[in-house]
Amino acid sequence: MKVYLAKYAGFCFGVKRAIDIATKTAGKNVYTLGPLIHNTQVVKDLEKKGIRCAENLSEIPEGTVIIRAHGVPPQTIREAKNLGLRVIDATCPYVKKVHNITKKLQEEGYQVIIFGEKEHPEVIGVKGNSENAIVIESPEEARSLMRYERIGLVSQTTQSKEKFKEAIAELKNHTNKLKVCDTICDATEKRQQAAIELAKKVDLMIVLGGYNSGNTRRLAELCSKETKTIHVEQPSEIDKKSLKGKKKIGITAGASTPEYLIKELTEELNRI
Repeated sequence: MKVYLAKYAGFCFGVKRAIDIATKTAGKNVYTLGPLIHNTQVVKDLEKKGIRCAENLSEIPEGTVIIRAHGVPPQTIREAKNLGLRVIDATCPYVKKVHNITKKLQEEGYQVIIFGEKEHPEVIGVKGNSENAIVIESPEEARSLMRYERIGLVSQTTQSKEKFKEAIAELKNHTNKLKVCDTICDATEKRQQAAIELAKKVDLMIVLGGYNSGNTRRLAELCSKETKTIHVEQPSEIDKKSLKGKKKIGITAGASTPEYLIKELTEELNRI
Protein backbone atom coordinates (compact mmCIF):
# COMPACT_ATOMS: atom_id res chain seq x y z
CA MET A 1 0.00 0.00 0.00
CA LYS A 2 1.32 3.43 -0.96
CA VAL A 3 0.17 6.70 0.60
CA TYR A 4 0.04 10.01 -1.30
CA LEU A 5 -0.68 13.51 0.02
CA ALA A 6 -2.40 16.11 -2.17
CA LYS A 7 -0.12 18.96 -3.27
CA TYR A 8 -2.29 21.50 -1.42
CA ALA A 9 -3.88 20.44 1.85
CA GLY A 10 -4.45 21.79 5.34
CA PHE A 11 -4.26 25.31 6.77
CA CYS A 12 -4.91 28.21 4.42
CA PHE A 13 -3.65 31.76 4.90
CA GLY A 14 -6.84 33.02 6.57
CA VAL A 15 -6.89 30.21 9.12
CA LYS A 16 -3.19 30.60 9.99
CA ARG A 17 -3.71 34.34 10.39
CA ALA A 18 -6.74 33.90 12.69
CA ILE A 19 -4.87 31.43 14.92
CA ASP A 20 -1.84 33.74 15.12
CA ILE A 21 -4.07 36.67 16.07
CA ALA A 22 -5.89 34.64 18.72
CA THR A 23 -2.66 33.25 20.19
CA LYS A 24 -1.17 36.75 20.51
CA THR A 25 -4.39 37.97 22.14
CA ALA A 26 -4.56 35.17 24.73
CA GLY A 27 -5.04 36.46 28.28
CA LYS A 28 -7.69 37.13 30.87
CA ASN A 29 -11.32 37.33 29.70
CA VAL A 30 -10.61 36.53 26.05
CA TYR A 31 -13.36 34.91 23.97
CA THR A 32 -14.01 33.98 20.37
CA LEU A 33 -17.49 34.62 19.03
CA GLY A 34 -18.29 31.14 17.79
CA PRO A 35 -15.45 28.69 16.99
CA LEU A 36 -12.46 30.60 15.62
CA ILE A 37 -12.21 28.03 12.82
CA HIS A 38 -14.10 24.84 12.02
CA ASN A 39 -11.76 22.39 13.72
CA THR A 40 -12.54 20.86 17.12
CA GLN A 41 -8.91 20.08 17.98
CA VAL A 42 -7.74 23.66 17.33
CA VAL A 43 -10.61 25.08 19.39
CA LYS A 44 -9.62 22.80 22.30
CA ASP A 45 -5.99 23.92 21.97
CA LEU A 46 -7.11 27.55 22.21
CA GLU A 47 -9.17 26.76 25.31
CA LYS A 48 -6.00 25.44 26.98
CA LYS A 49 -4.50 28.87 26.35
CA GLY A 50 -7.46 30.52 28.07
CA ILE A 51 -9.36 31.53 24.94
CA ARG A 52 -12.95 30.49 25.47
CA CYS A 53 -15.66 30.12 22.84
CA ALA A 54 -18.92 32.04 23.29
CA GLU A 55 -21.86 31.38 21.01
CA ASN A 56 -23.26 34.90 21.38
CA LEU A 57 -22.31 38.25 22.91
CA SER A 58 -24.59 37.78 25.91
CA GLU A 59 -22.17 35.08 27.14
CA ILE A 60 -19.30 37.59 27.32
CA PRO A 61 -19.55 39.73 30.48
CA GLU A 62 -16.39 41.75 29.84
CA GLY A 63 -12.99 41.66 28.20
CA THR A 64 -11.99 40.89 24.63
CA VAL A 65 -13.94 39.25 21.83
CA ILE A 66 -12.13 37.83 18.81
CA ILE A 67 -14.13 37.78 15.58
CA ARG A 68 -13.82 34.37 13.95
CA ALA A 69 -12.09 33.78 10.59
CA HIS A 70 -15.51 33.41 8.94
CA GLY A 71 -16.48 36.95 9.92
CA VAL A 72 -19.74 38.34 11.29
CA PRO A 73 -22.35 40.87 10.12
CA PRO A 74 -21.21 44.50 10.65
CA GLN A 75 -23.99 45.05 13.21
CA THR A 76 -22.48 42.36 15.45
CA ILE A 77 -19.21 44.28 15.71
CA ARG A 78 -21.11 47.48 16.47
CA GLU A 79 -23.07 45.70 19.18
CA ALA A 80 -19.90 44.30 20.74
CA LYS A 81 -18.33 47.76 20.92
CA ASN A 82 -21.52 49.22 22.38
CA LEU A 83 -21.28 46.60 25.13
CA GLY A 84 -17.84 47.92 25.99
CA LEU A 85 -15.97 44.90 24.71
CA ARG A 86 -12.55 45.12 23.09
CA VAL A 87 -12.94 43.78 19.54
CA ILE A 88 -10.12 41.96 17.73
CA ASP A 89 -11.10 41.20 14.14
CA ALA A 90 -9.60 37.94 12.84
CA THR A 91 -11.89 37.79 9.80
CA CYS A 92 -10.06 36.33 6.80
CA PRO A 93 -9.10 39.20 4.46
CA TYR A 94 -10.63 37.31 1.53
CA VAL A 95 -13.93 37.08 3.41
CA LYS A 96 -13.70 40.76 4.33
CA LYS A 97 -13.30 41.50 0.62
CA VAL A 98 -16.62 39.75 -0.06
CA HIS A 99 -18.23 41.96 2.61
CA ASN A 100 -17.00 45.09 0.83
CA ILE A 101 -18.08 43.88 -2.61
CA THR A 102 -21.54 42.96 -1.32
CA LYS A 103 -21.96 46.36 0.29
CA LYS A 104 -20.93 48.11 -2.94
CA LEU A 105 -23.34 46.03 -5.05
CA GLN A 106 -26.14 47.00 -2.67
CA GLU A 107 -25.21 50.70 -2.96
CA GLU A 108 -25.16 50.45 -6.77
CA GLY A 109 -28.71 49.12 -6.81
CA TYR A 110 -28.09 45.46 -7.65
CA GLN A 111 -30.18 42.65 -6.27
CA VAL A 112 -27.47 40.80 -4.37
CA ILE A 113 -27.39 37.01 -4.72
CA ILE A 114 -25.00 35.01 -2.51
CA PHE A 115 -24.06 31.52 -3.64
CA GLY A 116 -23.39 29.52 -0.48
CA GLU A 117 -24.75 27.69 2.54
CA LYS A 118 -27.56 29.66 4.21
CA GLU A 119 -26.60 28.71 7.77
CA HIS A 120 -22.84 28.95 7.34
CA PRO A 121 -21.31 31.72 9.52
CA GLU A 122 -19.37 33.17 6.58
CA VAL A 123 -22.55 33.55 4.52
CA ILE A 124 -24.45 35.04 7.46
CA GLY A 125 -21.69 37.61 7.83
CA VAL A 126 -21.69 38.46 4.12
CA LYS A 127 -25.48 38.75 4.04
CA GLY A 128 -25.30 41.33 6.82
CA ASN A 129 -23.79 43.79 4.31
CA SER A 130 -26.90 43.90 2.13
CA GLU A 131 -30.46 44.62 3.25
CA ASN A 132 -32.13 42.49 0.59
CA ALA A 133 -29.53 39.82 -0.24
CA ILE A 134 -30.81 36.39 -1.27
CA VAL A 135 -28.83 33.23 -0.57
CA ILE A 136 -28.99 30.27 -2.95
CA GLU A 137 -27.32 26.95 -2.13
CA SER A 138 -27.39 25.35 -5.57
CA PRO A 139 -27.84 26.08 -9.29
CA GLU A 140 -31.21 24.31 -9.02
CA GLU A 141 -32.36 26.76 -6.36
CA ALA A 142 -31.53 29.63 -8.69
CA ARG A 143 -34.24 28.46 -11.08
CA SER A 144 -36.98 29.39 -8.63
CA LEU A 145 -35.89 33.03 -8.44
CA MET A 146 -38.00 35.77 -9.99
CA ARG A 147 -36.59 38.11 -12.61
CA TYR A 148 -34.62 41.20 -11.57
CA GLU A 149 -33.44 44.14 -13.62
CA ARG A 150 -29.89 43.81 -12.30
CA ILE A 151 -28.28 41.02 -10.28
CA GLY A 152 -24.95 41.17 -8.47
CA LEU A 153 -23.58 37.71 -7.68
CA VAL A 154 -20.97 36.80 -5.07
CA SER A 155 -19.92 33.43 -3.66
CA GLN A 156 -18.97 31.95 -0.33
CA THR A 157 -15.18 31.78 -0.55
CA THR A 158 -15.04 27.98 -0.20
CA GLN A 159 -17.67 27.02 -2.78
CA SER A 160 -17.16 24.68 -5.71
CA LYS A 161 -16.04 26.50 -8.85
CA GLU A 162 -18.02 24.09 -11.01
CA LYS A 163 -21.28 24.68 -9.12
CA PHE A 164 -20.70 28.43 -9.14
CA LYS A 165 -20.41 28.39 -12.94
CA GLU A 166 -23.67 26.46 -13.17
CA ALA A 167 -25.36 29.07 -10.97
CA ILE A 168 -24.04 31.85 -13.23
CA ALA A 169 -25.50 30.13 -16.30
CA GLU A 170 -28.91 29.86 -14.63
CA LEU A 171 -28.97 33.43 -13.28
CA LYS A 172 -28.40 34.82 -16.78
CA ASN A 173 -32.00 33.80 -17.43
CA HIS A 174 -33.25 35.94 -14.55
CA THR A 175 -31.91 39.39 -15.37
CA ASN A 176 -30.99 41.91 -18.05
CA LYS A 177 -27.63 42.53 -16.39
CA LEU A 178 -25.66 40.03 -14.35
CA LYS A 179 -22.56 41.30 -12.57
CA VAL A 180 -20.48 38.31 -11.45
CA CYS A 181 -17.93 38.76 -8.69
CA ASP A 182 -15.92 35.55 -8.42
CA THR A 183 -15.09 35.54 -4.71
CA ILE A 184 -14.00 31.90 -4.40
CA CYS A 185 -10.53 32.18 -2.91
CA ASP A 186 -7.43 30.91 -4.64
CA ALA A 187 -6.58 28.54 -1.78
CA THR A 188 -9.94 26.81 -2.17
CA GLU A 189 -9.46 26.34 -5.91
CA LYS A 190 -5.94 24.93 -5.46
CA ARG A 191 -7.06 22.48 -2.78
CA GLN A 192 -10.06 21.29 -4.76
CA GLN A 193 -8.09 20.82 -7.97
CA ALA A 194 -5.22 19.03 -6.22
CA ALA A 195 -7.68 16.72 -4.45
CA ILE A 196 -9.50 15.87 -7.69
CA GLU A 197 -6.24 15.15 -9.52
CA LEU A 198 -5.06 12.83 -6.75
CA ALA A 199 -8.46 11.11 -6.44
CA LYS A 200 -8.22 10.05 -10.09
CA LYS A 201 -5.00 8.14 -9.37
CA VAL A 202 -5.83 6.25 -6.16
CA ASP A 203 -8.12 3.47 -4.91
CA LEU A 204 -9.24 5.42 -1.83
CA MET A 205 -9.26 9.06 -0.77
CA ILE A 206 -9.25 10.06 2.88
CA VAL A 207 -10.44 13.60 3.53
CA LEU A 208 -9.32 14.88 6.93
CA GLY A 209 -11.08 17.77 8.63
CA GLY A 210 -13.96 18.99 10.76
CA TYR A 211 -17.40 17.58 10.07
CA ASN A 212 -18.73 21.14 10.44
CA SER A 213 -16.24 22.48 7.88
CA GLY A 214 -17.93 23.42 4.61
CA ASN A 215 -14.73 23.39 2.55
CA THR A 216 -13.81 19.94 3.90
CA ARG A 217 -17.23 18.52 3.05
CA ARG A 218 -16.87 19.87 -0.48
CA LEU A 219 -13.48 18.21 -0.85
CA ALA A 220 -15.09 14.91 0.12
CA GLU A 221 -17.94 15.50 -2.32
CA LEU A 222 -15.58 16.26 -5.21
CA CYS A 223 -13.29 13.30 -4.47
CA SER A 224 -16.22 10.91 -4.20
CA LYS A 225 -17.02 11.59 -7.85
CA GLU A 226 -13.62 10.15 -8.79
CA THR A 227 -13.03 7.29 -6.35
CA LYS A 228 -14.07 5.72 -3.04
CA THR A 229 -13.84 8.47 -0.40
CA ILE A 230 -14.12 8.64 3.38
CA HIS A 231 -14.25 11.78 5.53
CA VAL A 232 -12.80 11.64 9.05
CA GLU A 233 -12.18 14.33 11.64
CA GLN A 234 -9.32 12.54 13.38
CA PRO A 235 -6.81 9.86 12.28
CA SER A 236 -8.10 7.56 15.05
CA GLU A 237 -11.43 7.27 13.23
CA ILE A 238 -9.92 5.30 10.34
CA ASP A 239 -11.49 1.85 10.07
CA LYS A 240 -8.78 -0.60 8.98
CA LYS A 241 -11.43 -2.66 7.18
CA SER A 242 -11.92 0.23 4.74
CA LEU A 243 -8.26 -0.08 3.71
CA LYS A 244 -8.46 -3.75 2.78
CA GLY A 245 -7.37 -4.38 -0.80
CA LYS A 246 -6.42 -0.75 -1.40
CA LYS A 247 -3.00 -0.34 -3.04
CA LYS A 248 -2.99 3.44 -3.44
CA ILE A 249 -4.43 5.78 -0.81
CA GLY A 250 -4.66 9.54 -1.20
CA ILE A 251 -4.95 12.10 1.58
CA THR A 252 -6.26 15.63 1.47
CA ALA A 253 -7.32 17.94 4.28
CA GLY A 254 -9.61 20.90 4.78
CA ALA A 255 -8.32 24.45 5.16
CA SER A 256 -8.91 24.30 8.93
CA THR A 257 -6.98 21.06 9.49
CA PRO A 258 -3.68 21.48 11.39
CA GLU A 259 -0.46 20.02 10.04
CA TYR A 260 0.07 17.71 13.02
CA LEU A 261 -3.17 15.84 12.27
CA ILE A 262 -2.16 15.34 8.64
CA LYS A 263 1.21 14.02 9.84
CA GLU A 264 -0.49 11.68 12.32
CA LEU A 265 -2.76 10.27 9.62
CA THR A 266 0.11 9.79 7.17
CA GLU A 267 2.25 8.04 9.79
CA GLU A 268 -0.64 5.79 10.86
CA LEU A 269 -1.33 4.69 7.29
CA ASN A 270 2.34 4.06 6.61
CA ARG A 271 2.55 2.03 9.83
CA ILE A 272 -0.43 -0.08 8.72
